[in-house]
Amino acid sequence: MMMMTINRVILSICLLTLSVCAKAQYTDGGVWLYSGINHEVVKDLKLEFGEELRYNISTDNPYQYNTHFSAAYKLNKHWKIGADYRYSVREGLNTNRYGAAITYKQSIHDLDISLRSRFLYSVVLDGAEGTAWRNKLGCDYKINKDFQVGVSGELFYAMSNELDQFDNYRLQAGLTYSPNKYHSLDVGYIYDHEFNVNNPGSMHVANIGYVFSF
Repeated sequence: MMMMTINRVILSICLLTLSVCAKAQYTDGGVWLYSGINHEVVKDLKLEFGEELRYNISTDNPYQYNTHFSAAYKLNKHWKIGADYRYSVREGLNTNRYGAAITYKQSIHDLDISLRSRFLYSVVLDGAEGTAWRNKLGCDYKINKDFQVGVSGELFYAMSNELDQFDNYRLQAGLTYSPNKYHSLDVGYIYDHEFNVNNPGSMHVANIGYVFSF
């Protein structure tokens, strides 16, 4: 059943990517920087706190600041559940976003295949709100004890008073360096594309992240 679900998500991402053949009305570039700390408070339960700076090149208000809190609990070797909160500041607006997710992972030797389904609810101070359902398919390959490469595709479905449709997809590739159990450094590339919206845009992003675990 799970493999059938994974196959359907792969097919949906491919079909939607091919169907969005029109060029975006604008294209932007950016750099996203993240730093966090992670701690396993009890067996299989991890908490993480992080700060993120997003810089978009072509916008009038290029900076977005995010504060992240998250919890993840490993049910068994295949299933994991999680919850997260993000506080964002951009263009004078403060946004509170709440999330819940469930992830399935299948390991084949040094290859991990995962599927994450995530619901997000956002609200800003003026009362505007929105809900999104995001599904992400990822593959990670362990090169050796220190390095791992990964690719993923994520599909966004917007649910609000204004939208009730697929409106975004995100493709990502990256490299993770973990010399020991305390330090993890990620570098990668993200392509983000909007569709089914007015004035759709695309973004090319370089992302760098560091997490200290204890």
